[in-house]
Amino acid sequence: MTVTIRRLSVLCACMLVAACKPATETRKPETAPAPSTAPAATPPTPVTFSHDPALDSFGYYFTDTTIQSGDLKLTSLNIGQASDFADWETGKRPATYAPIFLAFDDVTSPTARNELGQTSHTVSLRVMPTAYRVDGQEVSFHGVDPRLGQVTFTGAFDLEALQAAKADGPGEPQPVLKGDLQVGDQQFRNLSFQYFGGD
Repeated sequence: MTVTIRRLSVLCACMLVAACKPATETRKPETAPAPSTAPAATPPTPVTFSHDPALDSFGYYFTDTTIQSGDLKLTSLNIGQASDFADWETGKRPATYAPIFLAFDDVTSPTARNELGQTSHTVSLRVMPTAYRVDGQEVSFHGVDPRLGQVTFTGAFDLEALQAAKADGPGEPQPVLKGDLQVGDQQFRNLSFQYFGGD
């Protein structure tokens, strides 16, 4: 009987010690965070073509600043008539003409005289628009060329000067357009363009 009581005492003591020990913590394997449920970023606004049909900006625009990337030198910024803008914006887009484009000459190409007796390079290219805005508030252009890369212009007309230049007819070109041009990684700031209506 005494032996049994002792055994029971030892057994109870062991059970008490076991009960007092902290339980072993079981760790769950780490998992990757759940995918975000936040909405995706808003995509950029699609490029657009817009113009003010009441603005007569038809003509050639020249700058005295030398703008050249490699062998390609800017000769003019050209703006068409209102009907050219309307055609372009309804999907009539010829490969070699747009209502606004930038013309570059390859200065390493041979020169020749044109029908007006002017000497010009025989190899040139036109950067066609992928987006533009032409109105009384802003003149902006974006295009891409394999040799030049991204070509962008942002500026504005001096509307009074443009109207005066058009009224004066043929003569000395007048500065009517100012802005910034980027050709590839080259920036040309505060450019002044003169107006020429053509011969």
